[in-house]
Amino acid sequence: MKKKVGLLIGSVAGAAILGFGVYQSSADAKDPKLNTEEIQQMVTEQYSGTITELELEKDATRTVYEVEVTDTENEIDLKLDASSGEVLSEKSKKVDLEDDRDDVEITTKDVQKGEFITVKEAISISKEQFDGEVREVELDEDDGRVVYEIELIKDRKEADFEIDAVTGEVLELDIDTEDDDD
Repeated sequence: MKKKVGLLIGSVAGAAILGFGVYQSSADAKDPKLNTEEIQQMVTEQYSGTITELELEKDATRTVYEVEVTDTENEIDLKLDASSGEVLSEKSKKVDLEDDRDDVEITTKDVQKGEFITVKEAISISKEQFDGEVREVELDEDDGRVVYEIELIKDRKEADFEIDAVTGEVLELDIDTEDDDD
């Protein structure tokens, strides 16, 4: 009888510890300590080039930022821990901009010369219309225009923006609730 009680207590304690661990890991995955502006600043201090994509991703155990930095010769794909900013992975590849890429060549020099608004300015423009957490930012070419594609999320709503990278004009704004996807 004592053996059964001991086994039962051990099982309950093990389940409680396991449940607490799962709760803690899911709590960490929901609440990143660093926001997109902080990650953007960390990346630009450490890597030369232009941030062409910045996305907040959640998996079962952690929340990460996936960042793409492009210069005239390389594309660097980074995965950073959303709580600490630690670089979890870094993949670099040479890019041939004359290859069959549809994207327009955009360099840091273009942004510095004032040909394009900065990522920070594009985010600010989007937040004027929808105050949410930045989930993704991508600099892209669409219909012959260079645009920032920005995704913001707040509560159960998601806003997708397309902002002209030259003028700052909001070209598209779509707001959906999570229930719309079901």
